[in-house]
Amino acid sequence: MAKKILIVDDEQDICEILRFNLQQAGYDCSIAFNGRDAIRQLLADTYDLILLDVMMPEMSGYELAEMIRNDQLEMVPYDLPIIFLTALGEEDDMLRGFRIGADDYIAKPFSLKLLIARVEAVLKRNNRPWSTPPEPIHLPHVDGDANKGLVVREDIYSASIDGEDLRLTKMEFELLVFLIHHTGTIFSRSDLLKQVWPSCDMVLERTVDVTITRLRKKLGDYKDHLKTKTGYGYYWEK
Repeated sequence: MAKKILIVDDEQDICEILRFNLQQAGYDCSIAFNGRDAIRQLLADTYDLILLDVMMPEMSGYELAEMIRNDQLEMVPYDLPIIFLTALGEEDDMLRGFRIGADDYIAKPFSLKLLIARVEAVLKRNNRPWSTPPEPIHLPHVDGDANKGLVVREDIYSASIDGEDLRLTKMEFELLVFLIHHTGTIFSRSDLLKQVWPSCDMVLERTVDVTITRLRKKLGDYKDHLKTKTGYGYYWEK
């Protein structure tokens, strides 16, 4: 079954061009010309990814993305993959997008071939096939209770502490899993970009810092496992 993509942009020509080319690439695409229309479609149907323009009247793409990430739209998964499409190509604009929880950020004008490649990369990261589901990663509770603690399920992209979902974005989840699997090894920002997000050349080194900061806040009692080695990088400590 074809993956379903919602294209949200107030420029009709761009929407039609994107829909035509993505459909030629095998995707099932719908269009919304503003944030309100996008919400109606998100509530009425299930999508695998949203291509979201930032500069729109009434409701910006940032505002819509924040609603999704904060789980404010009933029946719309908070971790729905989001790729921002925007003419705002400055570093601070990109960082704002990643802070919200974007999976990728593409500045206009863009190559259609590159955009389709980015879409494929994000969808692959969100749909990795497991022939045999890996064993969950389980760090016992800080008080020694083996029945509680941090549990990471790679097969279903889930992380929880004492049974409570951490609600991680894809970037946060992938970074957490990578560092845990390489416990004790220090990685620089550039190392993490190459190892964790090799297909996302728009991800900036500062984005790693932003993701680390967000992740620490969500880890609660386990935040001290995520270490910084000043001048070198980041690592996970048992």
